[in-house]
Amino acid sequence: MSIGERIRKVRTEQGLTAKELSEASGVPEKNIYRIETGEVEDPRLSSVAPLIRALNCSADEIIFNTEDLSKVAQLRQLFSQFPEFRADQQDLLLTVIQKVNLAYALEKHMAESGATLADQAK
Repeated sequence: MSIGERIRKVRTEQGLTAKELSEASGVPEKNIYRIETGEVEDPRLSSVAPLIRALNCSADEIIFNTEDLSKVAQLRQLFSQFPEFRADQQDLLLTVIQKVNLAYALEKHMAESGATLADQAK
């Protein structure tokens, strides 16, 4: 599932129209449709970030596929088997792993599209 498809899924699960999401995020409705339909295959971070904030969901939910998210759940379960790790330490370690995974996914996505982080920031 693409980023656009995941945005549409979360938006519809929340009962929002593209117009309502546009008003809440400041991203033009036309751009939301273009992202959701895949017309824009490589949406800019400057467009995706406000959508994620307006949808009040995690970036992980939009950027990663279900398989990636289930790996995080598996890690959490594995960590819980080690009582020497306090809950806050487990959460910190999972956060670091998720951020590294996010950075890797973004770098891979940009490499596939020939973009750089500086290009995305423009």
